Amino acid sequence: MRIKQNMWWGILVTILVSIVSEFLSTFLPSLGAEAIALILGIILGNTLFNKPQLAAGIKWSEKYPIEIGIALLGIEVTLQTIQSLGWQGILYIIILMPATILFVMWIGKWIFKVDQQSGMLMGAGNAVCGSSAIAAVAPEIGATDTQRRTAVATVSLSGVVLLFVLPVIGPAIFHGNNLLIGALIGGTVQSVGQVIGTASLVNPQVIDYATLYKMLRVIMLAVVVLTMSTIVKRDSLKNQSNTMKKDTNHLKIYKLVPWFIYTFIALLIISSLINIPNSVVTGAKSITGFFGVINLAGIGLNLKWKTIANSGLKYLGYGFMTIIFQVLLALLLIKIIY
Repeated sequence: MRIKQNMWWGILVTILVSIVSEFLSTFLPSLGAEAIALILGIILGNTLFNKPQLAAGIKWSEKYPIEIGIALLGIEVTLQTIQSLGWQGILYIIILMPATILFVMWIGKWIFKVDQQSGMLMGAGNAVCGSSAIAAVAPEIGATDTQRRTAVATVSLSGVVLLFVLPVIGPAIFHGNNLLIGALIGGTVQSVGQVIGTASLVNPQVIDYATLYKMLRVIMLAVVVLTMSTIVKRDSLKNQSNTMKKDTNHLKIYKLVPWFIYTFIALLIISSLINIPNSVVTGAKSITGFFGVINLAGIGLNLKWKTIANSGLKYLGYGFMTIIFQVLLALLLIKIIY
């Protein structure tokens, strides 16, 4: 999270876009600061602020402030909120995640003809937590930098598509049921930041529910990494290849779960046991809200037309088919389970 000297201008630009978006939202309340930040970011990121010296700071702004915001959500959420998910919420994620991974790997192999590593990276990125999951899985399955970058670009673009689509179809289908809208967003959108950004386009309560569903997915990251690493190692041994020397025993499971998940859980327990002053809760909400705007401004500024082109038609089709499956399966499971 350390800020390097070459990041400051990109960070300042992202904050500037966020402040302007907050100001414009007073005139466009129905659109909201988050949506304005995303749209403004895409436009400016491909024109005025399309400069290499800003890239590092913008990427930092997209990734790290929202992690603090997610951690602070623990102050707003209590164990009673989690109980509202019920056994249905856990069952929903337990079915949706492996089904997504298996489907993505299957269509990758038989329809889009990608290699096993690319299929695994796409599966983990879509099912768990976007680029963070890809970064965790890639070294354990022997993926190349090209495979990793292509998967990150495709999964990120898929998340942006859902960011625009789900805030529209969620409320339309579930008629204002925040729990179910949160289940749809938290169960399908790729990165943690994109989940918060998507949910913020609906309402604050959806952010709470969507975050909880997303946390269930992130916690499963260790299982996904270990499983995929074991599969690749087994296949490598079957082919009598010596290229895979990694042993899953060296993995430190606790390191696969991000720090903000632990902080979120700790604050959640504290807020459930003691009465947090309203001023603290309000302050946490304000910080989380503004960091959410910064996150979407960063996503917009980072989304280049070149990134879309680099993914290629094959991977764009791969990503598009994946999110269609995810959303349809999520809607079906919500209908059956709830």
